[in-house]
Amino acid sequence: MGSLGELEYSKPHVLVMPYPAQGHINPMLLFAKRLASKQIMVTFVTTEASRERMLKAQDAVPGASNSSTEVQFETISDGLPLDFDRSKDVDLTLDMLCRIGGLTLANLIERLNAQGNNISCIVYDSFLHWVPEVAKKFKIPVAFFWTQSCAVYSIYYNFNRGLANLRDETGKLVDAIEIPGLPLLKVSDLPSFLQPSNAYESLLRLVMDQFKPLPEATWVLGNSFSELESEEINSMKSIAPLRTVGPLIPSAFLDGRNPGDTDCGAHLWKTTNCMDWLNTKEPASVVYVSFGSLAVLSKEQIHEIALGLKASGYSFIWVIRPPSSKGETNSEENLPPGFLNETSEQGLVVPWCHQLQVLSHASVGAFMTHCGWNSTLESLSLGVPMLALPQKSDQTTNSSYIAEKWKAGMRLNKRSANGLVGKEEVEKCIKIVMESQLGAELRKNALQWKKLSREAMVKGGSSDKNIQEFVEEIIDRARPSSLSGPDYIV
Repeated sequence: MGSLGELEYSKPHVLVMPYPAQGHINPMLLFAKRLASKQIMVTFVTTEASRERMLKAQDAVPGASNSSTEVQFETISDGLPLDFDRSKDVDLTLDMLCRIGGLTLANLIERLNAQGNNISCIVYDSFLHWVPEVAKKFKIPVAFFWTQSCAVYSIYYNFNRGLANLRDETGKLVDAIEIPGLPLLKVSDLPSFLQPSNAYESLLRLVMDQFKPLPEATWVLGNSFSELESEEINSMKSIAPLRTVGPLIPSAFLDGRNPGDTDCGAHLWKTTNCMDWLNTKEPASVVYVSFGSLAVLSKEQIHEIALGLKASGYSFIWVIRPPSSKGETNSEENLPPGFLNETSEQGLVVPWCHQLQVLSHASVGAFMTHCGWNSTLESLSLGVPMLALPQKSDQTTNSSYIAEKWKAGMRLNKRSANGLVGKEEVEKCIKIVMESQLGAELRKNALQWKKLSREAMVKGGSSDKNIQEFVEEIIDRARPSSLSGPDYIV
């Protein structure tokens, strides 16, 4: 027989599980830190292969810094050797992650529960659509976590449910797509996996499969903020509501509540310190160029960008990450002959860098980007106008919003003959953003988004409130029923 006084309240324990790619790991690790700062026990779970790469890329454990709040780390297996090139066989990798990942996740939950660290909730990346089935066996509530924009969430949801289509009743391709809460979109503005030219059937299946377990989720969370996408969020309220908890950026660059929080803590490549070089440059005089952790540009496109940067006359930092597989064209070797020597005073080419430090530096005046969602949010949150050169996935939609709706950047146009963005276009757009009246307007708009993004994450801001409500709901569920009402029986 127990009594109320004998009951002990244990701290809720949340598992946070990203899809094992840099663009998914970073925002979810930052969300894990936000939860841990609110007195929740948090365990961050990624694959053994991802963890191994992170540890090789840095001296410290991912997420660990002398200023970060405590987050525990665990791994699951995808059943593949650590040195297996997962990018070469996406179908096999996804299948193994689902089958073996599910088994090892169940084993992990059993082990943590046996240690007395009972799981109160699993926050899972929407790409890991198999997680709710595992959680259900242990009666653990789940939070579906969306790492892209609310606009893209709405687009995929509407296509998944047959509420939007590429073709009309006659089978003819439509000129534009109408989705409630979104601006009229051309087919070319849709995520690339939905476009007729999509060559990645396995990835289209993956993005559509995300929505199968959505009804199982107790919470739906998204890395955005209401001031940025209010119409998109409101349009989904009655059918699949989403609670925004972003922008998920280290506190030092955003709300300032934790000045020591300067890094997400997860990098898959070693970073180069660019600060000394940037300190020698004039304010708003540098173009930062990076196409993220996955995009691979052709040798021809690399040449055009290089020649355009050189011709612009502006200083630049260009991130050309190491090839992840043999034969990948995305490497320094594919720069024009003599380019590095000829631009040694003008530019700096690095394999990887701390993007937030670069974007927040006063010398940076523009960001040439692939428009991945993390890069887009970081640029908006730091007030840097963008030169949009999308590659695939949600980047096409993001670039449309950057240029047309948020008016914080401009899109670089491709040549009709070969589909490349030419050197003349690169040079012209750099000069427009850095020198013209239009560029000044784009910068002004970007700075307004910077202000609004910070307001969303400060104490009492729209996203901060949503995070606090989520935490309180987890605590309420974890609290013994005797502490919640009269149902306690002795």
